Amino acid sequence: MKKLAILFALLGVVGAANAAVLTHGSVGVGHGVQVPGKDSAPCNGTQLLNYDGSAENGFCWQYGGIVPPNYGAFAECYNYTGNVCGIALYLTGIGNPAQPATLFIWNDNGGMPGTVITQANGTPSGVPIWPSIGEFDFPIAANVTGAYWTGYWANFANQGCGYFVAADLNGFGGCPMTNIAPGIGYPTGWNNVSVVWGATQAIGIGSWIGVPVPTKETTWGQVKHLYN
Repeated sequence: MKKLAILFALLGVVGAANAAVLTHGSVGVGHGVQVPGKDSAPCNGTQLLNYDGSAENGFCWQYGGIVPPNYGAFAECYNYTGNVCGIALYLTGIGNPAQPATLFIWNDNGGMPGTVITQANGTPSGVPIWPSIGEFDFPIAANVTGAYWTGYWANFANQGCGYFVAADLNGFGGCPMTNIAPGIGYPTGWNNVSVVWGATQAIGIGSWIGVPVPTKETTWGQVKHLYN
């Protein structure tokens, strides 16, 4: 009986360790390649983008890292006054089934996502296999003033990651944030993705705006995208 008790205890430790590993995933450090997207621009506008178009990894939450309505979400910040008309996601995969994404625009709350301004739904179709990166554009409508956040949440609570957001490890910089679920070994709530995956400059989430006028706060990565 004593041996059985020890065995079950060891199995419990292994199970807990596996559960901790399974809460988040990455495709592994490498060199992502942008492939032509199948989506067209969701509006007659311009895309703001902190991600420099060259991914070195991809991130995702799964299993216990996902808790509705938005633990496991990812977000990037932008600064603009006017109409936001779409969200761009730069995604890669490893062959697992995709799930619908809930798309968000948030107010800024002290340098992190605050209240939801608006949300929409969309399903990335035909996510390419790493190291290929695909762009997926979705319409969404909101008026913003100054700093705001845009991002998504996907429910991989019952499966492995269906897609991963492109991770820019060495670009011009942005504000890559993720909403960490409680009880999985990391600080709960909105934190920089670097807390989980290590130093990261930006993630592949862009914001379509109705008028292509860069603001004072626009990064070089954003300006460069205006002329691609």
